Amino acid sequence: MKPLGLAILLSCTAFGATPVSTQEVLSLTGKALQGFWEQLSNVNCVESVQQIKLGPNGKALYKQDSSFDYVVALQLTGNDIVVEESRVPIAKPDERKTVPLLLTNGFSTMAFIFHPAFQSSFEYYPPTPVEFEGSSLLEVRFRHVPGARSPSVLKLKSRDYPVDWQGAAWIDPATGAIVRISASLMPGLEDLGLKTLAADVRFSRVKFKDQPGTCWLPEVATIEVETARQHWRNIHTFDKYRIFAVDVNTKTEIPK
Repeated sequence: MKPLGLAILLSCTAFGATPVSTQEVLSLTGKALQGFWEQLSNVNCVESVQQIKLGPNGKALYKQDSSFDYVVALQLTGNDIVVEESRVPIAKPDERKTVPLLLTNGFSTMAFIFHPAFQSSFEYYPPTPVEFEGSSLLEVRFRHVPGARSPSVLKLKSRDYPVDWQGAAWIDPATGAIVRISASLMPGLEDLGLKTLAADVRFSRVKFKDQPGTCWLPEVATIEVETARQHWRNIHTFDKYRIFAVDVNTKTEIPK
């Protein structure tokens, strides 16, 4: 097991000076995401999931809450990033009703839209200085290139459909860390009955005891899907992070 990757601190054009170029921001963010890869692979946390069935007026008709011990494993195979999530139930819903609910996963790694392995699959627009929750950040809008490979797959009717995302990311100009990423589905899957597919993922600084520095890790992911007859919202919350470690003990038996 590799040691916990720490937040990568790289120099960047100071906020408020001449804006950095798109390529400089992509390079900085790409390097930060390589550190994020190690961070996410070396921790586990508690993932709380709230599945909400919404009515025509947008009000909740039914809610179901679950929580899991969550670990994600990341592997780079060729130019593809393989994400494997492990969820061990901690708290299951007390009552299950026959209400169709939405199953969502993989959104803790949505920032990989900016990973070097996928940068050729997106168009990125020049960074814009913005204020977000008291911090000075760079907003970079993006749009998936039609036909290019996508980091996300939509499973419908036993088939996989690559997701064409468009949206924006809010990036720390000093570290390249993605603080928030928000995306929605580009036109193209209307034939499948999808009216809306949107995701919003926020990250926060996490400090580990006896570890220098801080890590940017997923805090909450909100996913909303709407069809002609159904409307869902899932909220994934990630907290109680701890360094993931596997202890291997061996015992040698001495023949008598």
